[in-house]
Amino acid sequence: MMKTKTHGFTLIELMATLAVAAIVVALGMPGMRSLINDNRLSAATNTFVSSLNIARSEAIKQGRNARLCVSADQATCSGTDWGLGWLVWVDSDADGVLDAPGEIVRIAEPLSSAITVNSVQSNFQVDAQGAVSSPNVTLTICDDRTGETGRQLRIMATGGVSLNSQFGCG
Repeated sequence: MMKTKTHGFTLIELMATLAVAAIVVALGMPGMRSLINDNRLSAATNTFVSSLNIARSEAIKQGRNARLCVSADQATCSGTDWGLGWLVWVDSDADGVLDAPGEIVRIAEPLSSAITVNSVQSNFQVDAQGAVSSPNVTLTICDDRTGETGRQLRIMATGGVSLNSQFGCG
């Protein structure tokens, strides 16, 4: 009978492999953290812009004013901090007041606590032609990093958005 030897890895080989893997992971973490933060900023920016586009679309489609407003409770227009979330709604009875949940078209959930959205405006009205009643308002979307990592949105009279993706925060 022949004896067969089983071959495997020694403890030293396994420890060396783990050490190399740990070094590679440690070198990749700062880049990964930056990528995640950039994606959060982009997601917040895209959510706001798509909400404004939905408000414009609904206003034109229904021939009524639509609004995009800060909502701390995701049910009413309340507060001034866009980071708490917002609503898109169509003013079906043309009284300027959010009357029923049936008028709500979209609810945006609160953003990550690391992201801040600043603006002098806490709501936007879009008329039946898609024009915004408060043109040239600027929103800044920043996180806890410094440098040119933020986003700046300028809302045009036509309802379009101009984006500056190299905006300096903090």
